[in-house]
Amino acid sequence: MSLHRFKVNDIVKVKTREEVLGTLDPSGKRDGCLFMEGMWNHCGQKWKVLKVVENVFDEHKFLMYEIAAPQYLLDGSICDGVREGETDRCDRSCYYFWNEEWLAEPDHAGPTPDPAI
Repeated sequence: MSLHRFKVNDIVKVKTREEVLGTLDPSGKRDGCLFMEGMWNHCGQKWKVLKVVENVFDEHKFLMYEIAAPQYLLDGSICDGVREGETDRCDRSCYYFWNEEWLAEPDHAGPTPDPAI
């Protein structure tokens, strides 16, 4: 039995800002997963689940970590490289990690963002 509520290709809705805020600890995390500044723009929008995250590889420490709480990558939900308090943009294009508590089933079917935009 899967521990994950959603599966690849499911359509999910990112909860509202208020709902997400209610799940975050004082450091802006849920189960160790950071809700980054750029993720607020996704609140209320529908996305397709691209990947269910089971493990994460730390390329600096060369270690693999098992994910303790359900997390997801959403198709087209990519960090724009803006870092709080920094003037230079990051030169990577990384997917945001979404804790399951920040996602919900959409109220009704409808268009999802086009990741090519």
